[in-house]
Amino acid sequence: MKVAIFTETYFPFISGVVTHIKTLKESLEHAGHEVLIVTTSPKAVCHYVKDGVLYCPAIPLKRIYGYGLSNPVNIQRLRIIQDFDPDIIHIHTEFSMGIFAQFAARKLKKPIVYTLHTMYDDYMFYVAPERFQNMVKPAAHVYFRKVANKATEIIGPSLKVVEFLRRCGVERHINIIPNTVDLSDFMPENVSRDDVAAIRTKLGIRDGDTAMCFVGRLGKEKSIDVLVEFFAAHFRGDDAYKLFIIGDGPEKENLERQIVRLGVGAQVRLLGRIEHQFLPPYYHACDLFTTASLSEMNSISMLEAMASGLYVIQRLDIYNKNQITPGENGNVFNTAEEMAALLREEAALTPEQRALRRQKVTAFTQRYGEKEFIRAVLNVYERAMVEYKAKMKIKAKAKSKGVR
Repeated sequence: MKVAIFTETYFPFISGVVTHIKTLKESLEHAGHEVLIVTTSPKAVCHYVKDGVLYCPAIPLKRIYGYGLSNPVNIQRLRIIQDFDPDIIHIHTEFSMGIFAQFAARKLKKPIVYTLHTMYDDYMFYVAPERFQNMVKPAAHVYFRKVANKATEIIGPSLKVVEFLRRCGVERHINIIPNTVDLSDFMPENVSRDDVAAIRTKLGIRDGDTAMCFVGRLGKEKSIDVLVEFFAAHFRGDDAYKLFIIGDGPEKENLERQIVRLGVGAQVRLLGRIEHQFLPPYYHACDLFTTASLSEMNSISMLEAMASGLYVIQRLDIYNKNQITPGENGNVFNTAEEMAALLREEAALTPEQRALRRQKVTAFTQRYGEKEFIRAVLNVYERAMVEYKAKMKIKAKAKSKGVR
């Protein structure tokens, strides 16, 4: 099978969606299928294919790191896709590359599988000021409904996708396939204890300290300011508790000012962007992974943290609560007091109890296997091809009757 995967951004830019697509590509190739990634590149001056990726010239979006916008209708790009001759067009974006993918599918008569990764209601502030949200959201819902209804099949990583698309007016079946990533680099047996010790020394984490980390884009939708505020409310001045924030993004300066204003600069540190291959010892140096984001579909960084043995402390997200099994791989909080209680619970554990908890969390991630993931995706692909073929037959039959 040949699969063309369309995305607005890809490596070298890092995000949960990029990591997901990389895993999908590699899983398909391991299963013997051929994959072409089609993406934008603000640095490209012409269309070119390298290592199975078609890079398309694009205008960079300054407000959204790593993203660009390409011409959504391009004949040269269409010819490249036509030469590849995909069996499936798989869209992971709703914007310039997604629009082009729909155009290509229509011209080449190919089925579309659409994966929704983002709770766009939480990102509308990038598009319009808050006073215009009441106008922008309904219009956006109409657009997303059209994208979904043009697809032959729809995939979402969690029940949150169903909730969002139902809100947009989509009544069709949605395939729930949880995200998976190659977690082998994060498993304890594959991470050097010397590297972990070096990171702990670098970050000033002492034996007996309780260290939390967040890994992700520093965007308003991630609610990192809530983490900092809740942390400062209960642990300011107690240097046995630490919070490390890994990532980059538009909220960096606001977070820096907040940390100074709350007087927690010695305990809360922004570590900036760290290349993916260097992340494992940073996870392992900490005790907990934390997030206050309500915009996640199925967090990749959370999966990586759990593979590293980190118990997850997550702000309650009612539509995404299935990611956490309390007492097994993490717990949820609503208030600063509840978050503080979970940190103190971790701090009260003996070294032996902490080690046992880490083992349980790592074991929990084994349910997110590559084999189960790719089997589910291939089932959707095969169903999409059968459905599309039947649809085209019905259209051809109706057309022939009309001619008569």
